[in-house]
Amino acid sequence: MMTSHPVRNLASNLEEMRLQLIEKLASDASMSADAMKELATVQAALAAVREAIDEHGPRMGWGSDHELA
Repeated sequence: MMTSHPVRNLASNLEEMRLQLIEKLASDASMSADAMKELATVQAALAAVREAIDEHGPRMGWGSDHELA
C-alpha cells in the first residue's frame, strides 16, 4: 500500500472542493460574486499546488503529475 504525501492530499482536497463549488454554482441560477470569488480562490490555490508539485515534486520525493496520468 502506497502512502500519499501531504502535498498530494492537499491537491486532492482542493480538487474535490473545486468540483463541489462548480456543482453548487451550476445548480444555483443566481451566481453570487462571493461564490465566484470562492471558486477563484480555490482554483488559484490548486494551480499553485500543482505548480509546486511539477517544479519540486521529483526532487522532494513527491513524484510528478506525469506519473499520475
